[in-house]
Amino acid sequence: MRFRVGLIVGFAVGYYLGARAGRERYEQLRAWLGQTPLAKVQAAVDLGRERLRNGTPDGAVVPPSPN
Repeated sequence: MRFRVGLIVGFAVGYYLGARAGRERYEQLRAWLGQTPLAKVQAAVDLGRERLRNGTPDGAVVPPSPN
C-alpha cells in the first residue's frame, strides 16, 4: 500500500513540476530526445515495416533463426 501511495505522490509531483516548466521546456526535452539513439531505432523499425509492405524481392524466403 505504501508503494502505491508513493507512486501516486511521485506522479503528482512530476505533473506539477512539469506543468510549471511550461511548453518551452517541453519542446526542449522533446528536441533532446529526438537526438538520442531512440530516433535511430524508430527509423530502423520504419524501414523494416516498409520492406515488409513491399515484400521480398524475387519471392526470396528468409531462413528461420537457429535459436
